[in-house]
Amino acid sequence: MANKEDARKVLEVTAAVLTRMGYISGEDAVEMSHADAKTFEKAMRKAQTAEEELKAAKKEPGFYDIVSKATSEYLDRLSR
Repeated sequence: MANKEDARKVLEVTAAVLTRMGYISGEDAVEMSHADAKTFEKAMRKAQTAEEELKAAKKEPGFYDIVSKATSEYLDRLSR
């Protein structure tokens, strides 16, 4: 079962993906996700890694693909 912390991390990564895709600014993403700069940087790295892994698999990743891959460790707990 996911907890409050998992949900917060999913929001941080989702905001990071939106930033990486150019839809919102980093400042807006930090504000929306209530993350501090260090935590948001970690979410940005997680989003970047997920995107790179998807591209390495010869896929052109979309928003949902990246969010799903980057947040899988948190969302997988929902199915337990």
